[in-house]
Amino acid sequence: MTAARAGRWAAWLIAPLIFAAMIAINGLGEPTYVMGDFRAFYCAGAAIADGANPYLEEPLRTCEATAGPPAEPKFLRPVALPAPLPPYALLLFVPFSRVPFPFAALAFALLSIGAMSVAVAALQRVTGASSTVLNLALAAITASVSYYVGQPMPFVFAALAGAALFVRKERWWTAAACLAAASIEPHVALAAVAAAFVAFPRMRVPLVAWGAGLAAACVFAVGWPVSVAYVRDVVPAHALANSYEWQFSLTSILTSAGVDAQAAIRWGEAMFAVMVLAGIAVAQRLRALTSDAAVTIVIPPAFAVFGGVHVHHQQLAIALPAMLYVFVRYERVRVAAAAGVALAMIPWNVMSSSVLSGCAPLLVGSTAALMIGRRAGLVLTLLAAAIALSMLVLALLGLGPAPTHFVAHAYPAGALAELSWGDFSHAALMRPSVMMQWLRIPTMAGLACGLFAIASAAYAGVGEARRVAFGARDVATQPG
Repeated sequence: MTAARAGRWAAWLIAPLIFAAMIAINGLGEPTYVMGDFRAFYCAGAAIADGANPYLEEPLRTCEATAGPPAEPKFLRPVALPAPLPPYALLLFVPFSRVPFPFAALAFALLSIGAMSVAVAALQRVTGASSTVLNLALAAITASVSYYVGQPMPFVFAALAGAALFVRKERWWTAAACLAAASIEPHVALAAVAAAFVAFPRMRVPLVAWGAGLAAACVFAVGWPVSVAYVRDVVPAHALANSYEWQFSLTSILTSAGVDAQAAIRWGEAMFAVMVLAGIAVAQRLRALTSDAAVTIVIPPAFAVFGGVHVHHQQLAIALPAMLYVFVRYERVRVAAAAGVALAMIPWNVMSSSVLSGCAPLLVGSTAALMIGRRAGLVLTLLAAAIALSMLVLALLGLGPAPTHFVAHAYPAGALAELSWGDFSHAALMRPSVMMQWLRIPTMAGLACGLFAIASAAYAGVGEARRVAFGARDVATQPG
């Protein structure tokens, strides 16, 4: 086996190994947040199986506090971590809830790793980038966020990649089914669904049919009143509760700057709508240039996760394949696309894990070196190391998050879980410190740089598009 081939095979193991190392370092014997988000989904699935409402304080809080091992952190036990996914998505967690939590968590982690492997293999065909580059670019976010806390984004990646491949083959019903599956994360999939509805007339009936199927699944899962209440009450309550949480949405940025939460939500909703429309317009332009229907699925979600109401690292990672798509095909935007990937691929705010802190510059440098050469890779490695070092400096200067002492109230069993979660989020997760505000900048700059590269590629000349499409001589386009 050649060194290059060995490197390609090893790249598939990077995310699982980082995940395993984080578990080994943080341990499972003490209370931990490993599979913490999955715990909420698990308990919501149990509530549905038992005929209860999965969006209320009880039975969520009691289930979450007793589902371990591993036990959840002590400071979370007085509150209910909400499971804000639509009822049809929570149905997926019902089978997991029928087995003890440790076995369910292990099964979900293994399935997530499998789903992400399928996603990378499909994205290799969609984007033209090598599996090595894709694995490197997605490893840090996938391991430290999706795998570690138990988020369903690997399945969304796989579903969207499948939809992109099937629209190329004009298999409209299958592509629509993939988009329905991706709707586990509605605000990620919505941009691709809207773009497909606009771009492909023959896909409109399948999309409506699958949408009706999801609506029927909601009623089957929780009944008509709870399904209506989810849209009417749960979604707005979750937007309000998470408006105080530190994340990458425009809403979060505004509330941490002192803007009223309701106003910040309205601004976030407006930005989301504008970015979805921009993504559809850019995708349509790229489709006209490349004659590749897959861009209709790949490009709009990348724009949708810039700003908006609620965006975490696991969602914004969906922009990385779109950046790689134009990197492969358009030589004149390669530096911007590579810089966007390098800055956006690291979840800087969770670098308190020593293993990720040490890996970040290596991952950035390796990805950049494969994309635009060793010299540029060294520059971006040093930049990543400087960002990591800046956190230590800011912490030593006392500019990190201030300690918080959350005191839970007595919450009614019939209240939405967002009531206690919103109090906790406001008190403990807002973190309007210099360090946390600074840590938004590299990621947002990377996203902006990548979106600029995508938009610039969309308005390249037709001659350039034909000349470079699928013809890049970079290692990123090699098989594997």
